Amino acid sequence: MIFYWFLVRPKTSGVKCLIEQNGKFLMIRNTYGEKHWTLPGGGIKKGESPERAALREVEEEVGILLSSVRKIGEYRSNREYKADTIHCFYATANSPKISIDKGEILEAAWFTPQTIPSFRSTATEKVLDLYRSSS
Repeated sequence: MIFYWFLVRPKTSGVKCLIEQNGKFLMIRNTYGEKHWTLPGGGIKKGESPERAALREVEEEVGILLSSVRKIGEYRSNREYKADTIHCFYATANSPKISIDKGEILEAAWFTPQTIPSFRSTATEKVLDLYRSSS
């Protein structure tokens, strides 16, 4: 599979969503991978807009129904021989209540800007930088 990716370099698109509620930001740890703290997100389905994908991923992963998201930027990643475009969004949650998908999410928690864990993914750092530059 890696050989195929190396030759073809498939282009994929995904989303990440920074969610704020009363001055705190929601972060998650997945059940797979390096288990860094990261943000809700995932792949964009065929025919789906990035905005709709962000709303869907947040609902699936942490059970939060967002009414809207605001795009704060995007970045490109060439990990695993793929050319990924990650669309980054910001949203405000009406409630701090979360309900995680235990098959995918190990843990979810709200953090103030000062207490955001340092053991976080590179993707999370990129989204936080985009948020800071858009505010």
